Order: sequence, then C-alpha cells, then structure tokens
Amino acid sequence: MEVTSDLTPLARVSEEISNPTEQWRGDIAEGDFPPEDGPQISIEQFFEMTGIRFMDEIAAPRRSTVHPSALRPSRRQSTESEIPLSEYVVAMAVGVPQLELYTHVSKDLQLWIERIKGIYKEAEDEALKMTPQLFQEFVLADDEGQNELLHQLKLIKVNKHTQAKSEWYDWKMQWVEQLYEKADQGFRDLEADAKVLENIIRQAQEVVPALNEEYENLLRELEQEQVDVAELENCDQDYLNELKATIQEQSIALEAFRADVDEGKAKLDRLQEKLEEIETQKLETTNAIQVAERQVQVQKNSTHVEVFRLKDELEALQDLHMLQVTKILPELFEFRYASSYDVSVPCENFCPLVKEVSITRVQNAKLKYKDAFPALSPLMLKTASSLITRSDGNLSVRQIVERLGDYWSACSQLLAQLKLVAIKYPVSITHGEDDDSGFTATVTVMVPSKKAKALISFIFNAGTFSSWPISIQSMQCDVKVAYGPVQRDTLQEAILGRLRETTVADNYGCLLDACTVALDCYA
Repeated sequence: MEVTSDLTPLARVSEEISNPTEQWRGDIAEGDFPPEDGPQISIEQFFEMTGIRFMDEIAAPRRSTVHPSALRPSRRQSTESEIPLSEYVVAMAVGVPQLELYTHVSKDLQLWIERIKGIYKEAEDEALKMTPQLFQEFVLADDEGQNELLHQLKLIKVNKHTQAKSEWYDWKMQWVEQLYEKADQGFRDLEADAKVLENIIRQAQEVVPALNEEYENLLRELEQEQVDVAELENCDQDYLNELKATIQEQSIALEAFRADVDEGKAKLDRLQEKLEEIETQKLETTNAIQVAERQVQVQKNSTHVEVFRLKDELEALQDLHMLQVTKILPELFEFRYASSYDVSVPCENFCPLVKEVSITRVQNAKLKYKDAFPALSPLMLKTASSLITRSDGNLSVRQIVERLGDYWSACSQLLAQLKLVAIKYPVSITHGEDDDSGFTATVTVMVPSKKAKALISFIFNAGTFSSWPISIQSMQCDVKVAYGPVQRDTLQEAILGRLRETTVADNYGCLLDACTVALDCYA
C-alpha cells in the first residue's frame, strides 16, 4: 500500500471528522486533560493516521509454473503405459525431498506467524496502556514535522522490507543447498548402482550364451518329443496298449528280481560279518597257539646257558637302576637300593601294607662309602620312610619302588651340588625344628677386596630336596654379613638372579655358580 498526500490533516474540521489525526486533536480539545495525557492511540490507529503498512509488498511474486506431476497422464492412462523407472528415481531424489522441505518450512512459518501475532498483541496492549511518545509527537506536530516523520517511517519501512527479503533469500538459499546435497547424494547412489549393474550385466552376458544354447537344445528336444508324440498318436492303439501291458508285466517282474537282489545282498552282508568274526577268532586262536608252542619250545629246549643269560640280563638291569631284589614272597617284598638302603615291604597276598614299610641303612655301607655330609643321612632316611608311610594306602609295589627311586635320585643330585660347593667353600648343615622343615646348607664366603665375610644359607624343605631339581625355583635363600662393607641385598639379589636362570635340564653346579656370581659383585 502506498502512502499519499491525502494523509495530511485538513485545514478545517467539520462536525463529522474523517481524518484520524484531527479526530484525536478534537478529543484533546473536548477533554480536560493536557495534550501529553490525551486519549490513547493504538498501533492500528497510528498506522491509519500515517498510512504506513510494514507488511505491504512483503510477499514474493508467484511464478506461473506447472509441477511435472500435472503433465503426467492420469492413473487410468498410466495403467496402459507404465511409468518409467527414471521418473520414480527423480521423484525419490528430487520430488520427495522438496515435499519434505516444503512441509517443514510451512510448519516453521506457521509457528513464526503465530509468534509474531503474539508479539503484536503484546505491543498493542502496551500502546493502549501508555501511548508511545512517537505517536504523540506525530499527532502534535505540524504539517512539516509530520512529513519528516513520514519520510523517516518510509525509510524504516524500506529498510525492514530489504532486511526481510535478504533473510528470506538466505533461508531460501539454505533450503536450495540442502536440496542440492540430497540430489547429489541421489546421483552418487545412482552412479554406485550403475557400477553394480555393470558387474551384474557383465556376469549375465557371460551366462546368457550358455543359457541360449541350453534353451535351443530344450526347444529341439521339445520338437523331437512332439514328433514322437504325434507318431505315437498315429500308431495302432491296440498294438500300443498291448505293448504297455507287456511293459507293465515286465516292470512287475523286474521289481520282484530287485527284491530278490536286495535280499541276496542282505544275506551276503550277514555272511561277510560272520566271516570277519570267524577270521578274528582264527587270529586269536593262532596267536594263542604260537604262544603255547613257544612256551613248549622253551620248556623243551631251555638249557643252563639260557638261564645264565637271563640271569645276566636281570643283573644288568638291576645295576642300571641301582636296584637289587632280595626277596619276593606273598607276604614280603625286599630290595636294596644303591647297596646302601634295605627296603622291606610287608604284603598280604602280594598287596603291600604301606603303613608297615621300613627302610634301614646297610651296616657296611658306612665303612664302604665315605659320607660327605653325615648330618643329612638320618634326615634323608626319615624323609624316605615318611614319604611312603604318609601316602595313601593304594600304592602298589611298583609305585613304591618308583617313588623311592625318584626320591633317592633327587637326593643324590642335591648331594652332588653340595659337594661341588664344599670343594671351594666351607659348608655346614643344620636341621630344622622337625623332619618336615628340611635342612639349611650354610656356605661361608670371603670377599678379599672388601675384607668382608658373608654367610649364604640355602634353605631346603622336605618338598624341595625330595623333588630336586624340579623344585629348584621354589628354593629359598638368605644372606648374612658377618663383617665388612658389603651389602646383604646386593649379594642376595645376585644369588636369586642366578638361580632364576637355572632350568631342570641345565642345573649342574648352580649353587656353586650362585656363590661365585655373588662374589663377582665386589670383584
């Protein structure tokens, strides 16, 4: 709406005032209040006085366009000619995003309009409560002042219109960019589908020749079968029926023959199983006969030379295992180990009584072999006895012999370790408080460079020395400094480090090496 010069106040005021400004001035003249406290002026009245409408020319011009769907044939016509797939793709990539954006934008604009109406209502209420100063100045101003105010209001109107259009163009640009992004994404998806379709088409083209050839073969077979059917239809039907009856009789006979064959196969399978059982029995019987013949041959042809040979083999095995069996009776089993220990195992019909096993040392063994560590012999003997008597009562004679053999083998290896240490350093043996606590081997070492003396103690409990060298990692060690400027922790850490490097396969001289490594710390 344009503002014209008719909005200026009239020179004369008739009894029926048509100019809003003159009407408001007349209200002031009739009232008793001063002009600054005149009648209230609403925003709508002010707009009528000035002729200014900020919502004028705010709507964008509509273009005369036709949606592609209007150009599409009706549903009835589409049934005759199907819609191309390309139109579906365009609708999903372009039309649907436009529809979604239009719905979203329309909802936002509707909310924005409602909010603006609320703001306008609040401004209207505030103007009714207290007339704005601009309204009063406009009404009280002369023609020149009103023209200036109108000019300013027009400039403000133009500015606001321009800002509104700018914001509208910015929003529209954002919406168009969003639509472009979705269209580009749809185009990229189409390109990806095109690549997939290329692979499918290429694979199909590779298969199509074979399928065409198969199709042609099927057509030729169909033609041949049709020819055969036509020939059969032209034949003598009575003769054909006779042939069908003959074929049916032959089929029945063939089924009977097949049943006989199946029955014969079942019988053959049963006979095969029975033959395998007989072969197995034959093999077992043959083996028993061979064993019996060998025993008979040995009984017939054995001589004193064979007996002595077997005796020599037995003695060689006993020497190898350091085991000499001295007595085998249903109620007693005795053997001697390493010519040093006599083991007596009371039995009951060859079943050992574990709790009654006794182990003693051979009397002449003390004179025959020099004992390097006399304090250890009684402890090892008691530990050997407790190793058997404290176990469960289900041990066999063989298990007793194997367990004692493993124990004495461990003790002999440990004594060999201690002998190597004793060659270079003094070694003293001290017993624990009881038999289960084991013993402690204390090695006295001198550190000449520091003029110091240290006592290295290797602590062996019953489990450690009875399963040596498997239990080497569980052995404990302690170091005491008698005198001199050496650190106990340094020596102990060096010893433990060397022992941690020791394995079951490589443990020879490990105790001696541990002492030597400890002294090398202060070399």
